[in-house]
Amino acid sequence: MTTGFALIGAGLFGERHAQAYSRHHAVDFVAVCDLNADRAQTIAAKYGARSWTTDYHDVLANPDVRAVSIATPDHLHREVAVACAEAGKHLLVEKPLATTVEDAEAIVAEARRAGVTLMVDFHNRVNPPMVQAREAIRRGDIGQPVYVYARLSNTTAVPTEMLKWAGHSSALWFLASHMIDVVRWMLDDEIVRVYAVSRDGILKHMGVDTADFHVATVEFRRGAVAVFEHAWILPRTHATVKDLKLEILGSAGAINIDASHNRTIEVYSAERASFPDVLAPPTGEHLTGFVLDSIAYFVDAVTRGAPVLATGEDGVAATRAICAIIASAQAGAPVNL
Repeated sequence: MTTGFALIGAGLFGERHAQAYSRHHAVDFVAVCDLNADRAQTIAAKYGARSWTTDYHDVLANPDVRAVSIATPDHLHREVAVACAEAGKHLLVEKPLATTVEDAEAIVAEARRAGVTLMVDFHNRVNPPMVQAREAIRRGDIGQPVYVYARLSNTTAVPTEMLKWAGHSSALWFLASHMIDVVRWMLDDEIVRVYAVSRDGILKHMGVDTADFHVATVEFRRGAVAVFEHAWILPRTHATVKDLKLEILGSAGAINIDASHNRTIEVYSAERASFPDVLAPPTGEHLTGFVLDSIAYFVDAVTRGAPVLATGEDGVAATRAICAIIASAQAGAPVNL
């Protein structure tokens, strides 16, 4: 017995959703929607979807579709997500849930009113090192967490080549949304105060109208302090397209995570060194790799009533924190949440 799923937004991360749906035994991959007809048709053919369209209303009108992944650009989630909920479709929204608190809360409110399942795709909640760190904290291995340093940055290739809509987003939305959520999740705590700085100019010179980086000092309700560092200006010669580091200091120990330069495998060519991501989705037939595993949580929630990986409220919390970071950087002063 299979259930009908569809994808709206077949870009960089949308293709990951298509991969997951094509491999999952419980999924009938009904449709792919993208404004780019060639892209929609290509992804549908590559991953075995039954149809494709450039109009998301076609997806919502299809009675075979019970659930939808929304992987449109960061700033374009609200309209599609609210329409999906109004049509009675369960929805998985790529992170960030939205780029304003108002939009995020509107999505949550409509999903609640319609009685549909809403999950935000914070896939680092099933990233093995993050899971291990959370379990260590819950066991008390490092005592009470008191300080966190989180860094997730990309090379300039991401905003200048990989994302056509980078000028409508930032490293803060694209990357900090991951780390803010995963630190909230690890600490089981909420952010109450932020102070942030940012700079721009490098990317603007490259034709992308967004900030080069943000650095934020964040205070949690129970006293822990975290520093979040997110940039889109790593050089293209960087050994990985991302740089992900996480350090958690506790009253009785520490946790250190290197999820980008872990040196499990090193490849040295005549031009450059690289450290391939061993946790990324593989190219085989099986549903493995944490990016795809998170989508399987949504399938289980829809088909078996299992808990979602991250709720709409989790999405609102991350959006609220990022909006506060932006406001703090603009004002040059702390912001209380």
